[in-house]
Amino acid sequence: MSYTSSNQRTSLLPVILLALSAILSGAGFGIYGPTIVVHALELGAPEAIATAMVMALPSIVSVIILLPVGIYADKTGRRKEIVAIGLILGVIFNALLAIARSWIEMAVYRAISGIVFAFGSLFMAMGILVAPERIRGTVLGILAGSMMLGMGVSQIFAGGILGYVGGYSGLYLLAALLALLALLLLLPVKVPRVQFPAMKGSDLATAFKARGVYWTAIAICIYLIGWNLMYPSLSLVLSVIYKAPPEVFSLAMGVASIMLGIGTYIWGPIVDRLGGRKTLTMAILASAIVTYIMYPALGIMWGYIILFWLVTFFGVVGMPGTSYVASRSVRPELVSVAITTIFIAISIASIIGGFTAGALIASQGLATTILIAATIELIGGIMMFGLPKV
Repeated sequence: MSYTSSNQRTSLLPVILLALSAILSGAGFGIYGPTIVVHALELGAPEAIATAMVMALPSIVSVIILLPVGIYADKTGRRKEIVAIGLILGVIFNALLAIARSWIEMAVYRAISGIVFAFGSLFMAMGILVAPERIRGTVLGILAGSMMLGMGVSQIFAGGILGYVGGYSGLYLLAALLALLALLLLLPVKVPRVQFPAMKGSDLATAFKARGVYWTAIAICIYLIGWNLMYPSLSLVLSVIYKAPPEVFSLAMGVASIMLGIGTYIWGPIVDRLGGRKTLTMAILASAIVTYIMYPALGIMWGYIILFWLVTFFGVVGMPGTSYVASRSVRPELVSVAITTIFIAISIASIIGGFTAGALIASQGLATTILIAATIELIGGIMMFGLPKV
């Protein structure tokens, strides 16, 4: 196992470069999030597939590769190299989206381009290894928030710049360029190769059996199934039900993603101060309550949008909070596996919620979907009481 000098470990320059790379990675992954749903519908995709384009399809790749990748990262210490490969694949498959001529092609390319987001856990693992212990929660919040902030800021402009970049194809090519820039920023970062080459099945079992890993993963997965009934369907709801133009639904989704980014910046230091369990419980329950309040506000489009932003702000505590609890529940050599387990749970929730959202709205209506989402979120929030104090 290798470690860096104290000067290297206390320098914030690697964290800054990682954060900037994460911002552009998020933009490369999600700039077309508000428009790809509408594009898929225009190409004849069913509602369930259209909403799955946002998070569910990319999350299928995440579920398959995240654990093997996390194990490999911990055994070899090559976290930076793995993320670099993910960004290269993001560049390629974003570019392929630009030439897709059917929703089936789009689904395939979007699923593989999502590998950029799948490796977000390794951005956070790298951050843990280059930052001082005393600000671990803050660094986790910054890195998670940077990816979401990049996605959100870029999404705000997605609808407005469609005509300037050559329509959907131009937007996908822009996403490829952003992913390439993220790769260039990552290259100079020196990440210590903390590794566990002799990792055995029993070591993995130790990580999985830690209550701060398995219970946290289950609780956040349940909460996010409810949240994902709303997030990927936002463009569909605003364009089909409220008849909003692209500028409005891209703005709404972009601000929601910015709330995800800003929220992690805010919640990271709060996690450091209050601890993971208390912060997660408080914020997740608040998110569920606000979701219930959305029900009587459905008649007003901007009421729906503003409350959705508030739900998102509270809910994003899950990104730094759950990673904080999981990473502090295992030895440093197993940190990638612990955080990756959380990301697998997040991906499973994205798959279930993303595929269900469009179909549920089409069959049961928006009002019933909101009540179902709020109830699922509430169950996840109550489960947060069972997290360990770490």
